[in-house]
Amino acid sequence: MAASAYSAAGIKRLQRFKQRKAPFLLLADSVRTALQQAVYISPHLRRLAKQSWVGTTTLVFPAKQRLHAACYQRSCIAIRVDADVETRRLANLSGGLLLSSSLNRKHQDVVSPSLKQRYRWHRHVSGILLNSQSSTQAEAAPSSIYKIVGTKAIQLR
Repeated sequence: MAASAYSAAGIKRLQRFKQRKAPFLLLADSVRTALQQAVYISPHLRRLAKQSWVGTTTLVFPAKQRLHAACYQRSCIAIRVDADVETRRLANLSGGLLLSSSLNRKHQDVVSPSLKQRYRWHRHVSGILLNSQSSTQAEAAPSSIYKIVGTKAIQLR
């Protein structure tokens, strides 16, 4: 699920769908767009971004406060330049950043949505971008999350 990081109405729909206010993952269309969000781009952050993106790695770091509050947790953002070309293209078409979340509910197993669920989503969803990976492939390669604190990168997952 995703919404433009610049659309308050889209973010509100995503929050209602996920039944939570924040924080949400940001998907960037490029490394440049992602790093433009940082308060300070340390050599360590730049090196880790260069090594990790494009890919499944999410970096968490202090960010400029110019987006919707749902993008932040304690002045930090979680951002990724996704490996999927279509995801990056959609982010680009949305101004460079998408606010994103998985379809699954917190602490519940990942399941493919039923036809009934898809019909109920019509009031929340404006479009669907189908993932080329099967759910088993996606589960086999979990993403990594690193929080940048000063000159350290702390692995969160």
